[in-house]
Amino acid sequence: MKVMGSTHYSYVVIVEIGKRSIVCLREKKCSCLQFQVDGIPCPHAMAVLTYTHMDLQSYCAPYYIREKFLKAYELSVIPVPDETAWHIPAEISANIVLSPIWKSKPGRPKKNNRGKDIMDYFKQQISCGRCRKTGHNQRTCGIAPRRI
Repeated sequence: MKVMGSTHYSYVVIVEIGKRSIVCLREKKCSCLQFQVDGIPCPHAMAVLTYTHMDLQSYCAPYYIREKFLKAYELSVIPVPDETAWHIPAEISANIVLSPIWKSKPGRPKKNNRGKDIMDYFKQQISCGRCRKTGHNQRTCGIAPRRI
């Protein structure tokens, strides 16, 4: 990756020929959007930070820092008893949750879903177009003579 400075806080990172990413260190943004979504520097931002010899941890979101992680879990988690020991009020247990109402999508159904079950295809028997008997087709019919 080649890093080129645009201003003192925005940089252009050239990954390959024709592929560029713009990194803004002031706003902690990159044109690939990975820096904003994950909260940690993307590969483009890492290239800029190593190019400028800046501290990588100062550009990570605060919830990735070890102290913040430990603070989040410093309170003990209270275990939940078994379901048999739960006390559920009568008005809540009387509610019946139904599945959502399903509506078919508009338009013609797809070819493989047009009313036939998979087992229906195995139950069908082929029949001959000449002699009308089942078990063979017109091409393999040996009874009726071929037309010329």
